[in-house]
Amino acid sequence: MRITQQDAQNIVDEMKASIHRDVNIMDREGVIVASTNPARRGHLHAGALRVIREGLPSLAIWRDDPAAGIQQGVNLPVALAGELEGVIGVTGDPAEVSMFGDVIKRMTEIMLESLHQREQLDLIDRAKGLFVENWLFAPEPDWGELELRGRLLGLRMDAPYAVALLRAEERAGDRTEELDEVRSNLLLRMVRSRLPDGRDHFCAVIRNRILVLLWGMGRREAVAAADGLCRDMEGYYGLRVTAGVSAGTEGPSGIRRCYREAQAAQAVAAQGSRSQAVFYDHKSLEFIVRSIPAAIKRDLGEAVFGGCSEEERREFSELIRLYFREGGDISRCARRLFIHRNTFQYRMDRLEKRTGCKLRDPRSSLLLYLAAREDGEE
Repeated sequence: MRITQQDAQNIVDEMKASIHRDVNIMDREGVIVASTNPARRGHLHAGALRVIREGLPSLAIWRDDPAAGIQQGVNLPVALAGELEGVIGVTGDPAEVSMFGDVIKRMTEIMLESLHQREQLDLIDRAKGLFVENWLFAPEPDWGELELRGRLLGLRMDAPYAVALLRAEERAGDRTEELDEVRSNLLLRMVRSRLPDGRDHFCAVIRNRILVLLWGMGRREAVAAADGLCRDMEGYYGLRVTAGVSAGTEGPSGIRRCYREAQAAQAVAAQGSRSQAVFYDHKSLEFIVRSIPAAIKRDLGEAVFGGCSEEERREFSELIRLYFREGGDISRCARRLFIHRNTFQYRMDRLEKRTGCKLRDPRSSLLLYLAAREDGEE
């Protein structure tokens, strides 16, 4: 049969739950590949063999024959796209179980058709995933050939994509473990179901990350979409999911730059303790700060504020963050705190005396900013 043994077993288990009778599925050679009676799996089913060889529409077996491995029941051929796939049998007195025959046969064929369609979609997904890997990583790509392959697969390489790269993690003790392929595929299906309709978005599992190509989305919309995916997956699976989002592509080769941007932004997002999406912005001081490993920032915070009390450290951090938010304008800072300008200047002087760093000195101010950001991050 063109389905796995596990899929066949799932079908018979589901059938038994509905009709409360043992059910068997036999392949095109008459061998029992799935059964609700484990002892029968792998044995030749003589009744199924007759159905296959003689082309019978059904076969009722009225007496058990333990020597031949035959039990009472009804056996019917199962077809997919007009081609015989195997036989399904229901164990029991034919006078009682024959009423289930046609229903069980049709239900099995519908399930087989559904599984076959899923397999075809999975094959297409794998082909698209391999194409995207070549698009991203081929050392010397033939762009003309890639564009042709992309069109055949329904992917436009010249489309305005933003790249989102999602990483899902689960914790085992104090260790953080990458998700396996099965879990990644489940998450991939969830991502597909959450993407907006009407646009040519694409997603695939690439190097144990979920890659999402967001078609025609600006910065805000792309970050909001990725952030929503992170939170949905966190809520449904209990995982921590982080994402990096790139700027938009500019031509087919731009996808590689965008992938690197998304990688860098996801690494920044992963430093936090919650699920979130981060946009790549190399011109942003905040992004640069968030790119620095947390351990280095903690060491820097201790170096700058090591001689300060906890209360002073908190007060100085708030002062520094306000100073940078207001672009170094002391008058605006003072107004924000409802204090005189000279009072704010006095606090800056006290910060310099306690830390040895001066806010108005560019070299010192950057150290103070990094230390204050470490204290203020979640």
